[in-house]
Amino acid sequence: MPPVRLGSRDFLEYDARYGVLICRKCQYAIQKSALQSHLLRHKIYRDERQRLLSSIAQLDLFEPDDVPLPTPTSPPIDALPIISGYRCTAVGCRNLCASSKRMRSHQSEIHGLGESQPSNSSSFVRPVKLQTFFRGTKLSYFEVTPSRAADTATTTTGDDEDKEDERDDEEGPTPPETPQKFSPVNLDLNLQTLAYFHHFTTATSLTLPSTQHPRPATHYWQTDVVLQALRRRWLMCGLLTLSACHLAALADDTVSERVHRERSAQFYSEFSTGWEEIGKRDLGEEGAMKAGGHIKCVLRCAHWALAEFTLDQGITSPSELSKLQSIMTTIRGFVVPVPEPEPDLALWPGGVRSGDDHGKEASALLSRLHTLPFRMAEAFGKPDNVQDVLAVLSAIAALVECYSTSFAETSDEAGAAWQGMATWLTKIPDHFNDMVLLHSPAALVVLAHWAVSLAKRAEDCGCWFLRGSAKMILLLIAERLPADDRKVQSLLPELA
Repeated sequence: MPPVRLGSRDFLEYDARYGVLICRKCQYAIQKSALQSHLLRHKIYRDERQRLLSSIAQLDLFEPDDVPLPTPTSPPIDALPIISGYRCTAVGCRNLCASSKRMRSHQSEIHGLGESQPSNSSSFVRPVKLQTFFRGTKLSYFEVTPSRAADTATTTTGDDEDKEDERDDEEGPTPPETPQKFSPVNLDLNLQTLAYFHHFTTATSLTLPSTQHPRPATHYWQTDVVLQALRRRWLMCGLLTLSACHLAALADDTVSERVHRERSAQFYSEFSTGWEEIGKRDLGEEGAMKAGGHIKCVLRCAHWALAEFTLDQGITSPSELSKLQSIMTTIRGFVVPVPEPEPDLALWPGGVRSGDDHGKEASALLSRLHTLPFRMAEAFGKPDNVQDVLAVLSAIAALVECYSTSFAETSDEAGAAWQGMATWLTKIPDHFNDMVLLHSPAALVVLAHWAVSLAKRAEDCGCWFLRGSAKMILLLIAERLPADDRKVQSLLPELA
């Protein structure tokens, strides 16, 4: 079966023989876990991305370790580059290397041959043509036999690969094998730092929430903040911290993830120090201070959502008793008030747009929310405090309003989802916030519905720094409700 091409520009190619999806632009196969981020990297947005993902979901894609490799006599795969490399000819050994240096090292370590031995000696190795489906930690070479014309057209040499340490990172800059020493007061302008900055401007900035309505979020992060960061070393470190955290969230292997985390902690040290010093001196840097505050907010969200992230310098974990309130306060501080939109009646139960998946999803959520006050009354009984009842009903009404924003038809799906989620926190009454702080079961149930519906939608729409936050909030709430009361526990929504 010949390969099948996908996408409006035919830049994706599915090869059913090996169960791989190859990006023809990048010339390597994409792992299933990296599909979303890879499409975003190529600026494939919303409608086309969803169509592509729906088509790809029908394909039988293998995990890297399960992909069958072509036989040595197979012709090259057109979408992959051909590399001039070496095969070890020692008895019982069929090791492949893309560079003479690595072949010498292999023969020295495995076969006891001196590294001074010529790597291309016909007694020990033979030159071959190589390809690989994946990069990074999943790199695995296989031998191919090109035609004479293809052989002469080969442009990639194994020693070129050696210069890259045979470790092209699939979704971002290549981290070092061991973290380099980094001085918080000396930001070296090296290629790795530039790679993190490039990733911020081309990828991370596209995923960050809006702060200046109605100006697009990308304008704020890619233009306003970057221009300020180019003049302020500490603020640039903040952007690099975000970039490194983003890459850690995207990483497919623990080694790359650990390296990106450590780099983020190093960048964060100088960012945090500079931000605090500017605040103490009150130098009239309102714009830079505001940008620094926004960076802090995103990092706090990532710190809470991704429990394994540990930025020791300055980001402290609140106690379990105050964590819910801290999350709400952080996100609320990010929101810029926006004009009240007209209610979208098509999103109410009974008025859903036919054939609209988002409308159907919103309708199902709203239907459950519509019956929530009645189910709460049955579970909790007659309330003792009328003010508590009014605060809870007001919070539920605000949640209904925010569904319209979250599920709005817009080209900025992630921005709408974030705005809908965050705006709810500005609409709830102060008394409701006090109820959350006191762990009122009724308030916690409403907060759980916010987390499972709006927070989870923002997470699913690309807010990587919220990954896992809905689950974490739901677990925190479940721990504070009576475990032996089935009626109360049944009020908690299920996480899809």
